[in-house]
Amino acid sequence: SFPTRRSSDLLDSGIDVNHKSFLDRSNNLRILAHRDFTGEGRSDDPYGHGTHVASMAAGNGRISNAQYAGIAPNANIINLRVLNSEGAGTISGLLQALDWVLTNRTTYNIRVVNMSLGTPAVESYRYDPLCIAVRRLVDAGIVVAAAAGNNGKDSAGNKVYGRIHSPGNEPSAITVGAANTYGTNSRNDDGVTSYSSRGPTRSYWTDSENVRHYDNVVKPDLIAPGNKIVQAQAVDNHLVAHNPQLDAGVSPVDNRRMMYLNGTSMATPAVADRKSTRLNSSHDQ
Repeated sequence: SFPTRRSSDLLDSGIDVNHKSFLDRSNNLRILAHRDFTGEGRSDDPYGHGTHVASMAAGNGRISNAQYAGIAPNANIINLRVLNSEGAGTISGLLQALDWVLTNRTTYNIRVVNMSLGTPAVESYRYDPLCIAVRRLVDAGIVVAAAAGNNGKDSAGNKVYGRIHSPGNEPSAITVGAANTYGTNSRNDDGVTSYSSRGPTRSYWTDSENVRHYDNVVKPDLIAPGNKIVQAQAVDNHLVAHNPQLDAGVSPVDNRRMMYLNGTSMATPAVADRKSTRLNSSHDQ
C-alpha cells in the first residue's frame, strides 16, 4: 500500500533519526527511507546540515512547546544523503538521487523535493544535467525547491548580482533566497540578507561563432527567513564541533538539542513544504 501522508524528500547531508523532532504522535519515526549517494555507506548526519534542514521542513514541534515546529510537522520524510561528512558532494551522486526520486515517487507519495545545496551555475539551464533532472521531476508533478546560494556579496562586502547556483537557475524550480526578519514579527523591517545570491542567472550557452548567450532568468522566485534559524541539532556534528556557538542552548539532552544556522539553505524548506502543503490541501478539496 502507498503512504496516504505526503512525503518530503530531503537531498542533504543525512538525518539524525534519534532526534525527537522526527517522531509522529505515536512516537513512530516519520522517516520512511534512507539512501546514501556519497559512498560513505551511512545515512546519519555527521556534518549537521541535513538534520537542521529536515526539522525546518517537518520538525514536530515537541521541543520547547512548539517554538521550533517545522512547516509541515506531520509530513513523512525521505532521507537521501548526497553530502558527505564534510558537507561536500558530487554531481553524479546528486543525479543518482534525483533519478531515485523519479523512480520511487509513487511508492513513497513524494510531493516535494528540497535541495538546500547547489554548485556554481555555468552551463545554460537548457543543457545543465542538474537542471534537466529537476525539470523531469517537475514534469512528473513534484514541487522542487532549490537554494539560491549565499554569494550575494564579495569579500569586501559589496553587493553582487548573477550568482544564483545550479539547479536554482532552472526556471521550473522554486528558487529561494534568504530574508532577515531581525527577530521581530513585524514585516516592516524584513529584507533580503546581504549574503543571499541575487539574479539574474548568468549561466550561458555558446554558439558556433563563440558568442555567449546568457540565460538571464529572474531569480530567486521567493525569499523566506534564513537568519539565525533554530532547528534540530544532529548529535556530535561537524558544524557544532568546530563552531560551539551554534548550539542554541535549548536542551542538554542529545536528542533534544537545537542549533542556529544561517543561509538560503534554511529558507528553502520553509518555502518547499509550505508550497507542497497548499498543493495537498487544494487536491483534497
